[in-house]
Amino acid sequence: MARYELGAIYKINGENETVYYVRLLEHDSYGVFNPFEGKLCEDTFLKTPYRLYFSCNSFPIKRGIWEKVLPSPDKTDIERWKSPDLANYGNFNAVLFLEQHRIFHKGNPYECDKEKFIQFVKTGLIENIFNRHEIIPSFLGNYYEGWPNTYILEKRVILSGTPEHQRETIEALKEMGFDTKGLIK
Repeated sequence: MARYELGAIYKINGENETVYYVRLLEHDSYGVFNPFEGKLCEDTFLKTPYRLYFSCNSFPIKRGIWEKVLPSPDKTDIERWKSPDLANYGNFNAVLFLEQHRIFHKGNPYECDKEKFIQFVKTGLIENIFNRHEIIPSFLGNYYEGWPNTYILEKRVILSGTPEHQRETIEALKEMGFDTKGLIK
């Protein structure tokens, strides 16, 4: 069984032979790196910011499904591998999440002020929670490029449901400062 190692970097094979690199952070959270050039070394990853975050159980690491490509430079430094505060936001109900305006702080949800919540969502600091690792490659394939707009402004999600729900969603997105012109039928 593979070792669960805070700070280690793992490779996730995506769809169409796309490869994503993630660092294991605390609370079964992962930071997915931006694309980068150069060799796979700790120095390269230290210079590469995270594009998005997600949480998933440790099954794919412990079973070796996600290959460890670099060990942790210091697996005991919990402070270094903290996950940031992330917005509790899902594109399936923008209205509800905007009304609740909660963030995950140290792995637990807390209410924050609305402006701070909106800032988190707009910058892509969103906690994406998965109970099954099998759907993560598809999620990354759909949303990684253009994150967070590809997720927040996904037409098929926004334009599903009743016309009333669609209007409410578009109004919530406008309140958050997103350009919704291309969404209206």
